[in-house]
Amino acid sequence: MPTKQDVQGLVRAGLSYEDIAARLGTSPGLAYLIGTGLPADGSDAPGTGREPPRTGWRSSSQHLANPEPAVSPTSKDSVLRWVKRRVDVDPPMRAAESRRDAAPGPVEDPDGEHDLIDELTRDHNQVKALLEQLSAIPGKVKGRSAAQMSARKSIVDMITLALSQHESLEEEYLWPAVRKTLSDGDLRAQAALGQEKEGKDVLTALGKLNGDDERFDELVERLTLVARTHVAFEDRVFLDLSRVMPQQQRKKVGRRIHRGRALAPTRPHPHAPQHSPAVKVAGIAGTALDRLRDSVGERPADRRGRAGSDEE
Repeated sequence: MPTKQDVQGLVRAGLSYEDIAARLGTSPGLAYLIGTGLPADGSDAPGTGREPPRTGWRSSSQHLANPEPAVSPTSKDSVLRWVKRRVDVDPPMRAAESRRDAAPGPVEDPDGEHDLIDELTRDHNQVKALLEQLSAIPGKVKGRSAAQMSARKSIVDMITLALSQHESLEEEYLWPAVRKTLSDGDLRAQAALGQEKEGKDVLTALGKLNGDDERFDELVERLTLVARTHVAFEDRVFLDLSRVMPQQQRKKVGRRIHRGRALAPTRPHPHAPQHSPAVKVAGIAGTALDRLRDSVGERPADRRGRAGSDEE
């Protein structure tokens, strides 16, 4: 039987646990256990607080015990069907399901400072939460049900509402501040406005489709990619703004954004001006039209991610 000293000596020599196992005539998982005193079952992942210092270890060791790719059980249709059956026969679970919606919660400022970066980052977090919930509902390829199609349509409309307000506020307040503050602000603002225009086009196209349309899933995938790319771009801008823009100035702009939410459009307007002051005038007109359309009947976003009728 190999000893701890045998294994650790070979680790220090630069061998992998697979190579050590082959040299010592044992399995990689057992070689790992002998050398570290911990099982290669994933329980030694970083942050447990109980792993001793050792070399030759980078992340989870589960692949040493099980070389097959890890599979999440919740991604399997059989597991999802089992969960659904359990919910169907469990009254408390059915009641909980009926109360649950996809709304990530209101955008709140716990300290009341309304810092520009904090205001817009909270918007980002809401959109990312909605995208996560959207990705958890099966699409047409995975044989989604009518209720799931309706729920996806509702969440997409929630994203539409959130992004329509967010992008309008950025066009009016953020990008003018970026142009004035950052040395390459003009280039960054122009790139961002191009990304926002692409997002509005996708949202506009999605708004014309039912959840069971052939193109719906394709456009959802495009929306997800566009939104995540744009959020990552803006996060880098926020980081640079935080370094050079005085806090009082960030708060001043942030308060304007906070007050402007009540007047922001609730639907995309891809052909509206994107530069101040024209964007403000167009925003007011767009908001009035949006509010009128919203008052005529229920829009999918009103269901907060629940299934129902998609007719407006």
